[in-house]
Amino acid sequence: MRLRVLDNGHRWRARVAMRLIPLAVGTELDDVGKTSLYRPDLFGRPWLALLREVLRGPSDWSPAERELLAAFVSRLNSCRYCIGIHTGTATIGMGSPVTVDMLDGWRTAGFEPRVRAALALLEALARKANGPTPGEVAAAREAGLSDDAIVDALAVAFVFNLINRLADAFAFDFGDEEGRLAEAHALHKLAYKVPGFLLA
Repeated sequence: MRLRVLDNGHRWRARVAMRLIPLAVGTELDDVGKTSLYRPDLFGRPWLALLREVLRGPSDWSPAERELLAAFVSRLNSCRYCIGIHTGTATIGMGSPVTVDMLDGWRTAGFEPRVRAALALLEALARKANGPTPGEVAAAREAGLSDDAIVDALAVAFVFNLINRLADAFAFDFGDEEGRLAEAHALHKLAYKVPGFLLA
């Protein structure tokens, strides 16, 4: 259900920012940003700090690889909005297309072994009540994943299991293909940074 307050119920600082952001990045603030700025004490500030740490903080995974993991989790959750945006950001970061067909056929899509190992863990996490088995975790390690890389992949799954559900519940939308690409480019450019004064 689309909540009107996410479009026009913000405090004055957020409203000013929502008018200025298109000048900086070429498109209006996306629905995740609008939700984050609506009540920053409740959701925005802690959420954005977590998102930036998980997707752009120190990691064995590059930012582009984490965007790929985000797109994959979103595909597992059938979240149209996040699939669209994060296949876009992964494509930009990797410099080569990341498509839904590649996510669906990940075993034969040409991903590196360590990426395939992470995708296998994320699929097990989504599909099995008890998550990955010890054997599946051991296979990921044999494929070259450090324990830190495993933890970081699971962190991506955590934040996207959350935002996918919000996106579906609040009917997040990027509009048409042009809007999808514009939002993906804006997110890539912003790199999950939001000026602190907007969250005060």
